[in-house]
Amino acid sequence: MKIKFCSKFLFLVAITYNLHPATLFSGDFSASAKGTTTAGFLKLGASARPAALGEAYTAMADEADAVYWNPAALNLVRGRSASFTHALYVESTAFDYAAYAQKLSPTCALGMSIQYFSAGSLTETDITGTDIGTFSPNDAAATLGYAHEFSGYSFGLSLKYINTSVIESAQTFAADAGFLTPGYWDGRLRLGASVSNAGGTLTFEEESERLPLIARLGSALKLSEKWMAGIDFGFPIDNDPFIALGTEYTLPINQSSSLRGRLGANSRTWGDIDGLSGISTGLGFEYGKFGVDYALLPFGDLGWTHRFSLSWNF
Repeated sequence: MKIKFCSKFLFLVAITYNLHPATLFSGDFSASAKGTTTAGFLKLGASARPAALGEAYTAMADEADAVYWNPAALNLVRGRSASFTHALYVESTAFDYAAYAQKLSPTCALGMSIQYFSAGSLTETDITGTDIGTFSPNDAAATLGYAHEFSGYSFGLSLKYINTSVIESAQTFAADAGFLTPGYWDGRLRLGASVSNAGGTLTFEEESERLPLIARLGSALKLSEKWMAGIDFGFPIDNDPFIALGTEYTLPINQSSSLRGRLGANSRTWGDIDGLSGISTGLGFEYGKFGVDYALLPFGDLGWTHRFSLSWNF
């Protein structure tokens, strides 16, 4: 019964949202397209672990945050998984993300998430420059996704509701799609692909702006029992393609706990920000079913950003 339900849901999302090549590959995918999209908070990522890995996570995702990075990877969740992330950005801005995933059957999984970005309180002025009050820009998105496995290959789709508010607000829907291979080379190598934020536009004062669509190709390689590495190629609609690299080493402490060290690099911001950027590092601590993760990311002259995540796999 659960398998039939998953199949019907995937079919319904695909038909309802009409994912076709013209939707996925419109746009010039180059630096000349900078500033042509809106809802930039959708590009902030989710969870401290992938942030520390330079966002090389398309094929490495295996927890609740897979609903953001690659919905097909929801099938790697064992039982149930939940996570919460809080990220501190420059000035008074902050980003929060919560996700839940559950295995419904050996071939089907469900995932859902909520993300929220706050720009803090800003001063509003009239056309003469006189202060007339304050406003608090914010953005939010809610996502529901499913993954289904066929002969070892996993396919995922999700539907996303987006709301963004400056002084006025706008809403739209978008869709994500993902693909994940079974393990090759004695299960050590896995390949993945995803497309995020396909379709939908946000309209402010009769002017419509497209969402920051991005396609990713990624791989995850198990170098040893304790050492993982990943590489992603990203193709954003509003910027040049980029490469992301990440590695993670697990150091067992005892039978129920372990410490993970992570290092990553991402070429997306190289040349865009003065100072150190595009690298990341972090730590993870696991005790039984619980995990705590931290990531540190420099943003050049804008300062350093910190990301904290809590996870529970049960």
